[in-house]
Amino acid sequence: MDSHELIWAFQKKIIEIYKEQHLIPLRGENDDYKISGREILTWFHEVTKSNAIKHNLHNTYFDLQNDLFICSDEMIYFTAHLFLYKPHINNPLNEGHSFYGREIFPNRQNIEAKRYNMFADIVSQKTYNFWDRIGDLIASFFPDRIKSHQVFFAKALDCVPDEFRTSEQFIWLNEFKKTDYAKLNSIRKQIVHYTTTDTEYRQKHLQVKTREEMERLQTEREALPEYYKTQVQLTLQGFEKAMFLLENFNRTLFPS
Repeated sequence: MDSHELIWAFQKKIIEIYKEQHLIPLRGENDDYKISGREILTWFHEVTKSNAIKHNLHNTYFDLQNDLFICSDEMIYFTAHLFLYKPHINNPLNEGHSFYGREIFPNRQNIEAKRYNMFADIVSQKTYNFWDRIGDLIASFFPDRIKSHQVFFAKALDCVPDEFRTSEQFIWLNEFKKTDYAKLNSIRKQIVHYTTTDTEYRQKHLQVKTREEMERLQTEREALPEYYKTQVQLTLQGFEKAMFLLENFNRTLFPS
Protein backbone atom coordinates (compact mmCIF):
# COMPACT_ATOMS: atom_id res chain seq x y z
CA MET A 1 0.00 0.00 0.00
CA ASP A 2 1.49 3.34 -1.04
CA SER A 3 1.20 6.49 1.06
CA HIS A 4 -1.82 7.83 -0.83
CA GLU A 5 -3.73 4.57 -0.36
CA LEU A 6 -2.76 4.58 3.31
CA ILE A 7 -4.12 8.10 3.77
CA TRP A 8 -7.49 7.14 2.32
CA ALA A 9 -7.66 3.85 4.21
CA PHE A 10 -7.11 5.80 7.42
CA GLN A 11 -9.70 8.38 6.39
CA LYS A 12 -12.20 5.58 5.82
CA LYS A 13 -11.65 4.41 9.39
CA ILE A 14 -12.11 7.94 10.75
CA ILE A 15 -15.40 8.27 8.84
CA GLU A 16 -16.54 4.96 10.33
CA ILE A 17 -15.93 6.41 13.80
CA TYR A 18 -17.86 9.56 12.86
CA LYS A 19 -20.85 7.39 12.02
CA GLU A 20 -20.49 5.04 15.00
CA GLN A 21 -20.19 7.88 17.48
CA HIS A 22 -22.56 10.25 15.70
CA LEU A 23 -19.88 12.96 15.49
CA ILE A 24 -21.45 15.70 13.39
CA PRO A 25 -19.62 18.92 12.47
CA LEU A 26 -21.16 22.35 12.08
CA ARG A 27 -21.36 21.93 8.30
CA GLY A 28 -23.77 19.01 8.79
CA GLU A 29 -23.64 15.23 8.63
CA ASN A 30 -23.59 15.19 4.83
CA ASP A 31 -22.28 18.71 4.26
CA ASP A 32 -25.83 19.99 3.99
CA TYR A 33 -24.98 23.14 6.01
CA LYS A 34 -28.18 22.91 8.02
CA ILE A 35 -28.88 23.16 11.73
CA SER A 36 -32.37 22.59 13.13
CA GLY A 37 -33.64 22.76 9.55
CA ARG A 38 -32.12 26.19 8.83
CA GLU A 39 -29.54 26.75 6.10
CA ILE A 40 -26.44 27.98 7.93
CA LEU A 41 -24.73 29.91 5.13
CA THR A 42 -27.82 32.01 4.43
CA TRP A 43 -28.59 32.46 8.13
CA PHE A 44 -25.07 33.61 8.93
CA HIS A 45 -25.16 36.16 6.11
CA GLU A 46 -28.54 37.48 7.18
CA VAL A 47 -27.56 38.07 10.81
CA THR A 48 -24.24 39.75 9.96
CA LYS A 49 -24.97 41.77 6.82
CA SER A 50 -26.19 44.99 8.50
CA ASN A 51 -23.29 45.07 10.94
CA ALA A 52 -20.90 44.21 8.12
CA ILE A 53 -22.06 47.25 6.18
CA LYS A 54 -21.89 49.54 9.21
CA HIS A 55 -18.36 48.53 10.27
CA ASN A 56 -16.97 47.27 6.92
CA LEU A 57 -16.63 43.70 8.20
CA HIS A 58 -17.48 41.70 5.07
CA ASN A 59 -14.08 39.99 4.88
CA THR A 60 -13.97 39.54 8.65
CA TYR A 61 -17.28 37.70 8.66
CA PHE A 62 -16.29 35.58 5.68
CA ASP A 63 -13.16 34.48 7.56
CA LEU A 64 -15.07 33.94 10.81
CA GLN A 65 -17.60 31.73 9.09
CA ASN A 66 -14.87 29.65 7.49
CA ASP A 67 -12.97 29.39 10.79
CA LEU A 68 -16.06 28.13 12.59
CA PHE A 69 -16.46 25.35 10.03
CA ILE A 70 -12.76 24.46 10.18
CA CYS A 71 -12.63 24.44 13.99
CA SER A 72 -15.69 22.19 14.07
CA ASP A 73 -14.13 19.83 11.50
CA GLU A 74 -10.94 19.70 13.57
CA MET A 75 -12.88 18.95 16.74
CA ILE A 76 -14.64 15.90 15.36
CA TYR A 77 -11.49 14.70 13.57
CA PHE A 78 -9.35 14.74 16.71
CA THR A 79 -12.19 13.42 18.88
CA ALA A 80 -12.47 10.50 16.46
CA HIS A 81 -8.76 9.82 17.08
CA LEU A 82 -9.47 9.53 20.81
CA PHE A 83 -12.11 6.89 20.09
CA LEU A 84 -9.68 5.14 17.72
CA TYR A 85 -6.86 4.84 20.26
CA LYS A 86 -8.86 4.38 23.48
CA PRO A 87 -9.41 0.57 23.22
CA HIS A 88 -5.67 0.04 22.77
CA ILE A 89 -4.08 2.30 25.41
CA ASN A 90 -2.12 0.57 28.14
CA ASN A 91 -3.91 0.08 31.44
CA PRO A 92 -1.73 -0.05 34.57
CA LEU A 93 -4.47 -2.02 36.32
CA ASN A 94 -3.60 -4.94 34.06
CA GLU A 95 0.03 -4.70 35.16
CA GLY A 96 -0.70 -4.61 38.90
CA HIS A 97 1.43 -6.83 41.12
CA SER A 98 2.68 -7.08 44.69
CA PHE A 99 5.88 -5.23 45.55
CA TYR A 100 7.24 -5.21 49.13
CA GLY A 101 3.85 -5.64 50.71
CA ARG A 102 1.72 -3.41 48.52
CA GLU A 103 0.26 -3.51 45.04
CA ILE A 104 1.86 -1.30 42.39
CA PHE A 105 0.67 -0.48 38.89
CA PRO A 106 3.46 0.13 36.35
CA ASN A 107 2.67 2.60 33.60
CA ARG A 108 4.25 0.90 30.61
CA GLN A 109 3.04 3.43 28.08
CA ASN A 110 2.44 2.10 24.58
CA ILE A 111 2.33 4.08 21.35
CA GLU A 112 -1.47 4.14 21.39
CA ALA A 113 -1.50 5.81 24.80
CA LYS A 114 1.08 8.36 23.69
CA ARG A 115 -0.99 9.28 20.63
CA TYR A 116 -4.16 9.34 22.75
CA ASN A 117 -2.61 11.94 25.04
CA MET A 118 -1.37 13.99 22.09
CA PHE A 119 -4.81 14.17 20.50
CA ALA A 120 -6.42 15.00 23.86
CA ASP A 121 -4.17 18.06 24.02
CA ILE A 122 -5.05 19.08 20.48
CA VAL A 123 -8.82 18.70 20.74
CA SER A 124 -8.97 20.81 23.92
CA GLN A 125 -7.33 23.68 22.06
CA LYS A 126 -9.50 23.25 18.97
CA THR A 127 -12.64 23.34 21.11
CA TYR A 128 -11.43 26.55 22.74
CA ASN A 129 -10.71 27.97 19.26
CA PHE A 130 -14.32 27.39 18.23
CA TRP A 131 -15.67 29.32 21.20
CA ASP A 132 -13.08 32.03 20.66
CA ARG A 133 -14.57 32.59 17.18
CA ILE A 134 -18.07 32.72 18.64
CA GLY A 135 -16.73 35.40 20.95
CA ASP A 136 -15.32 37.33 17.97
CA LEU A 137 -18.72 37.15 16.31
CA ILE A 138 -20.63 38.48 19.33
CA ALA A 139 -18.09 41.19 20.16
CA SER A 140 -18.12 42.49 16.57
CA PHE A 141 -21.54 44.06 17.24
CA PHE A 142 -20.18 46.16 20.13
CA PRO A 143 -16.68 47.35 19.12
CA ASP A 144 -16.93 50.36 21.44
CA ARG A 145 -17.47 48.14 24.50
CA ILE A 146 -14.43 45.88 24.21
CA LYS A 147 -10.83 46.29 23.00
CA SER A 148 -9.83 44.06 20.12
CA HIS A 149 -6.99 42.39 22.04
CA GLN A 150 -9.40 41.44 24.85
CA VAL A 151 -11.87 39.58 22.67
CA PHE A 152 -12.44 35.98 23.67
CA PHE A 153 -15.62 34.11 24.46
CA ALA A 154 -16.10 35.04 28.13
CA LYS A 155 -15.14 38.69 27.63
CA ALA A 156 -17.38 38.96 24.57
CA LEU A 157 -20.41 37.86 26.60
CA ASP A 158 -19.48 40.31 29.33
CA CYS A 159 -19.62 43.17 26.82
CA VAL A 160 -23.22 42.44 25.76
CA PRO A 161 -25.49 45.33 26.91
CA ASP A 162 -28.01 44.67 29.68
CA GLU A 163 -30.98 45.00 27.33
CA PHE A 164 -30.06 41.71 25.64
CA ARG A 165 -29.26 39.72 28.78
CA THR A 166 -32.78 38.50 29.49
CA SER A 167 -33.08 36.57 26.24
CA GLU A 168 -33.12 32.78 26.41
CA GLN A 169 -30.13 32.65 24.08
CA PHE A 170 -27.94 34.91 26.19
CA ILE A 171 -28.92 33.09 29.38
CA TRP A 172 -27.92 29.73 27.81
CA LEU A 173 -24.57 31.06 26.57
CA ASN A 174 -23.83 32.80 29.85
CA GLU A 175 -24.60 29.68 31.88
CA PHE A 176 -22.41 27.66 29.52
CA LYS A 177 -19.64 30.22 30.05
CA LYS A 178 -19.76 29.69 33.80
CA THR A 179 -19.93 25.88 33.67
CA ASP A 180 -18.80 23.78 30.69
CA TYR A 181 -16.69 26.52 29.14
CA ALA A 182 -15.00 27.33 32.45
CA LYS A 183 -14.01 23.66 32.85
CA LEU A 184 -12.83 23.43 29.25
CA ASN A 185 -10.76 26.59 29.54
CA SER A 186 -9.20 25.33 32.77
CA ILE A 187 -8.13 22.14 30.96
CA ARG A 188 -6.76 24.15 28.04
CA LYS A 189 -4.81 26.53 30.27
CA GLN A 190 -3.27 23.61 32.12
CA ILE A 191 -2.17 22.02 28.84
CA VAL A 192 -0.92 25.19 27.16
CA HIS A 193 0.72 26.93 30.10
CA TYR A 194 1.64 24.25 32.63
CA THR A 195 1.60 20.50 31.92
CA THR A 196 0.40 18.38 29.02
CA THR A 197 -2.15 15.60 29.35
CA ASP A 198 0.69 13.08 29.19
CA THR A 199 2.70 14.72 31.97
CA GLU A 200 -0.33 15.25 34.18
CA TYR A 201 -1.27 11.58 33.89
CA ARG A 202 2.28 10.54 34.78
CA GLN A 203 2.26 12.83 37.82
CA LYS A 204 -1.06 11.47 39.07
CA HIS A 205 0.02 7.89 38.40
CA LEU A 206 3.10 8.32 40.58
CA GLN A 207 0.86 9.36 43.47
CA VAL A 208 -1.37 6.27 43.26
CA LYS A 209 -1.29 4.18 46.43
CA THR A 210 -4.24 1.80 46.06
CA ARG A 211 -6.13 -0.10 43.38
CA GLU A 212 -9.15 2.12 44.00
CA GLU A 213 -7.09 5.22 43.23
CA MET A 214 -5.74 3.60 40.07
CA GLU A 215 -9.25 2.67 38.97
CA ARG A 216 -10.42 6.26 39.43
CA LEU A 217 -7.45 7.62 37.49
CA GLN A 218 -7.94 5.18 34.63
CA THR A 219 -11.67 5.91 34.49
CA GLU A 220 -10.88 9.62 34.28
CA ARG A 221 -8.39 8.95 31.52
CA GLU A 222 -10.78 6.81 29.48
CA ALA A 223 -13.60 9.36 29.78
CA LEU A 224 -11.91 11.84 27.43
CA PRO A 225 -13.52 10.69 24.15
CA GLU A 226 -17.03 10.98 25.56
CA TYR A 227 -16.18 14.32 27.18
CA TYR A 228 -15.13 15.85 23.86
CA LYS A 229 -18.03 14.20 22.04
CA THR A 230 -20.28 16.15 24.40
CA GLN A 231 -18.27 19.30 23.66
CA VAL A 232 -18.92 18.80 19.94
CA GLN A 233 -22.65 18.66 20.63
CA LEU A 234 -22.43 21.80 22.77
CA THR A 235 -20.75 23.73 19.95
CA LEU A 236 -23.70 23.00 17.66
CA GLN A 237 -26.14 24.18 20.31
CA GLY A 238 -23.98 27.20 21.06
CA PHE A 239 -23.73 28.23 17.43
CA GLU A 240 -27.51 28.14 17.10
CA LYS A 241 -27.95 30.16 20.30
CA ALA A 242 -25.42 32.72 19.03
CA MET A 243 -27.26 33.10 15.72
CA PHE A 244 -30.55 33.77 17.52
CA LEU A 245 -28.76 36.22 19.82
CA LEU A 246 -27.44 38.13 16.79
CA GLU A 247 -31.00 38.29 15.48
CA ASN A 248 -31.94 39.96 18.77
CA PHE A 249 -29.08 42.44 18.31
CA ASN A 250 -30.30 43.25 14.80
CA ARG A 251 -33.86 43.95 15.87
CA THR A 252 -32.60 46.67 18.22
CA LEU A 253 -29.48 47.96 16.48
CA PHE A 254 -30.83 47.84 12.90
CA PRO A 255 -34.63 48.23 13.04
CA SER A 256 -36.24 47.89 9.63
